[in-house]
Amino acid sequence: MKTVVISASKKYKKEVRQFCRKLEQFGVIVFEPSIQKPIQEDAFFTSKHITKTIFKGLTLEHFDWIRKADVCYIYNKDDYVGTSVTMEMGYACALGKPIYAFSEKTGDPCRDALIDKTAKTPAKLAELLGYRK
Repeated sequence: MKTVVISASKKYKKEVRQFCRKLEQFGVIVFEPSIQKPIQEDAFFTSKHITKTIFKGLTLEHFDWIRKADVCYIYNKDDYVGTSVTMEMGYACALGKPIYAFSEKTGDPCRDALIDKTAKTPAKLAELLGYRK
C-alpha cells in the first residue's frame, strides 16, 4: 500500500482538502498539509522564540511526512509553487522520493525538472500509485 504526502500552497486549501478526501476513497494513505487553518506569515505568538518554534514545527512536521511517504505530490494548480513547497520539493528530491504534480510547470524550470509524473485528478494519482477502484 503506497502513501502520498501532499504539498500545496494554503491558497488552495479547499481544493486540496477535496483532492485528499477523493484520494482516500481509493484507499490511498494521505499525509495532508496543515493548511486548513493557516497561520499567517506575520503571526506573532507571545515571543519571537515561540513564534519561530511554531513555524519550525510546522515545517519539520511536513518534512517528517515526506520522509514517511512513498511519493510527494505537488498540488501546483495554475502552475504555482511557493517558498514552502519549493523547500518540500528539494527535501523530497534529496531523499530520493518520486515527485508527482498536478502540472508539469511550477514557474521555475529548475523546479519543473524535479517532477517525475503528473496527475490532475485523484483517480489518475491513485492509478499511478497502483490503486484501482
